[in-house]
Amino acid sequence: MQWHKYTLTIDPSCEEAVTGLLYSLGIEGVEIEDGLFPTEEELGNMFVDLSPELAPDELPPITKPAVHFYLRIAKKDGEDAADAQTGDAVDDSYTIHDKAWTEAEAAALLRDLEKAWPSVSGGVPFDLSCEISREEDWRDNWKQYFQPLLANDLLILPCWEEIPEEYAADIAAGRLKTIRLDPGTAFGSGTHESTRLILDALKKWQKGGEKVLDIGCGSGILSLAALAYGAESVLATELDPACETVIQENIELNDLKNGKIRLIMGNILSEDKSRFGSGYDLILCNILAPVICALAEPGQADALAAPGALFITSGIYKEHRETVERSFRNNPSWKLVETTELGEWVSVAARRV
Repeated sequence: MQWHKYTLTIDPSCEEAVTGLLYSLGIEGVEIEDGLFPTEEELGNMFVDLSPELAPDELPPITKPAVHFYLRIAKKDGEDAADAQTGDAVDDSYTIHDKAWTEAEAAALLRDLEKAWPSVSGGVPFDLSCEISREEDWRDNWKQYFQPLLANDLLILPCWEEIPEEYAADIAAGRLKTIRLDPGTAFGSGTHESTRLILDALKKWQKGGEKVLDIGCGSGILSLAALAYGAESVLATELDPACETVIQENIELNDLKNGKIRLIMGNILSEDKSRFGSGYDLILCNILAPVICALAEPGQADALAAPGALFITSGIYKEHRETVERSFRNNPSWKLVETTELGEWVSVAARRV
């Protein structure tokens, strides 16, 4: 199956008219690129944390306003269901199931688009560019960047990989614990410094038997690591709907159908705390500095923690270290225990008093 990505430069004031035309022609996948840097409000709604000291060449590029649309092109009948070269069924688990166009249909659509363009373009010339790729070429390319990872005595193993021979003896002897993981579209493969900081903290501080709360669990890697280190139970929470399926799949991959890990989708900051329980011995949070600061406020994470509980946080860019530490100091329910750095990232741990 081939994907065609088409691009048209547009007048931003005509954005609604252009997208309306595309939808009327039967195009389902449309992307708008306004060429503007995100506002502070927009950045606040994203899972990004830009350093205030970014050099000009580190900022996201500013592009011309454009509209992109995507067509799935089947070169011949039946190519939707089987690969034209091998005849093997194609794994379409990562495919957006919109209309499959024949080459003739796509050509007719583009002619209709060019004919109607002057009525919606605001005077911008019709200048259509196209990129072509086969779906199987890019569908699994990301997997090459996720290889087996050794983190202390945890081996984080992509679900499509076999156990490397060099680790087999240590796993058989119990010296090495294994976590099977499919990150999907969720954050958390163990390779990011912020995740590694919490994995290191778990190795150092966790004793076993804990009741654990994992806030913003992503792929569930920290929940799985806590269980590997002997946690009694884990409640994982998440806002992103994309994570719900991912963490459930990772629970099954690790044969954890015994109820030791539960997932609640919701906002632990704004919702009734009783929904998430209380008395947690260990709280994990790898998100962003502003969220961690909010969780450090009275009546937030402290209301969920048992006396003596440890709150391990990460996802903090080093420029925000002092801000996060100050948030914990301002709440008498918390006592700072440790701050560690790895690369550009910081982990702050505090004890419930």
